[in-house]
Amino acid sequence: MKGFTKTIITCICMLAIILIPLPADDLYLRFHICEGSTDGYRIYYATVTDPNFSDAQHVDSTYDERTGNITFILDASLEGSITGIRLDYPPADDMAVIDGVSVSSGGIVKKRISVPELFNSDDYLMVNGMNLDTIASREKVCATTTPDDPFVVFGPEGVNILSTGFSHKMSTKLCIALLIALASVFSNKDLFGRKSSEEQKS
Repeated sequence: MKGFTKTIITCICMLAIILIPLPADDLYLRFHICEGSTDGYRIYYATVTDPNFSDAQHVDSTYDERTGNITFILDASLEGSITGIRLDYPPADDMAVIDGVSVSSGGIVKKRISVPELFNSDDYLMVNGMNLDTIASREKVCATTTPDDPFVVFGPEGVNILSTGFSHKMSTKLCIALLIALASVFSNKDLFGRKSSEEQKS
């Protein structure tokens, strides 16, 4: 009976850890720049409550020289509310080449995005101040930019790709639940032969 009660308590603790909702973590969008300027990129986003691209709703990029990535951080509060994304390039006569995109949250890479899938000309809502050429065979998109406010507005498919993947620490919760289960199992085992030693002494 004691063992059954212990099992029930263990199961309740595991379920509580797994089912209790945790707030989302920020979403990290990383674009690998293999050629061209690495500064001056910006993302504007539209939401359910404010469907316009404005200075109040934007994220500037940061550049990591070690990895060659520019990173945009979308706040966790934006989960499920983003309806539009506009990627602004540096306003200059230049050639910028992106050959990798990934989405991370909670310290885990949620997905590595196919560049041709994201930069899909059939999905663009608008392209301004530049030309975009996707080289599917080489997983690259080349942007020939001008000083005239270069940007691309992604369509529904691109928005969905970039705005989903917020982490709720499910992997961490599963690991904790597994540790509880293992602790419960091994607590019933005589791993160091203590019971046998005590029986011999008695």
